[in-house]
Amino acid sequence: MTGIMMESASKPKTSSKLEAKRMRNRDAIKQAAWYVFAHHGLDGSTVRDIVAHSGISIGTFYNYYGTREAVFQELLADLTTEIRRRSNEARGKETELEAMLQSSYRGFLEFILGIEHALDFCARNQHHIRSYLFKLSATTGIVDDLILDLQRTLPNNSLGQGELKQIATLIVANGLELLLQSRDEAEADIFAASVLLVRVLVGGIATLGSGNQN
Repeated sequence: MTGIMMESASKPKTSSKLEAKRMRNRDAIKQAAWYVFAHHGLDGSTVRDIVAHSGISIGTFYNYYGTREAVFQELLADLTTEIRRRSNEARGKETELEAMLQSSYRGFLEFILGIEHALDFCARNQHHIRSYLFKLSATTGIVDDLILDLQRTLPNNSLGQGELKQIATLIVANGLELLLQSRDEAEADIFAASVLLVRVLVGGIATLGSGNQN
């Protein structure tokens, strides 16, 4: 009985160590993959490239990921989840449409520009990002969040749920395109472009809203 109890008591500690090791291995793979994808793109990379930069064995890689595409998708999902959190937080206190969108884009851009190699990662993997982005649950969440914020900040809102979803999706897609086209621009130019984009969006939304009221 005593032996069984001692063995049972030791399991959580062993399990905790194994979990910590798993997390370290996954982090090593993801950090290496981020570097490789940013410098060579998903199409120009191999599993062996990722392994060479991670310090783990190729067998360990396959314990966690079946393909390099699986790592890419997880990186993109992680990135999108954090973008959702930060952009939500940035626009949460704004009560007017233009200020809400400006704060949302600014929070998004400040986060991305603060990540090493992020613009290269986006530029070299554009078609993959476009292919995967709107299949991610975090992106669906961003669209849903924007719908609520549009309802909250649109004056005399007469738009239907379908129209709001289309607008929210367009806001996300335009933010992505802004980022993908900004690799060689100065940071100030990127933020200036986001201000212009918001003004165009707000003008279009206002026209659509007034058209529905007539």
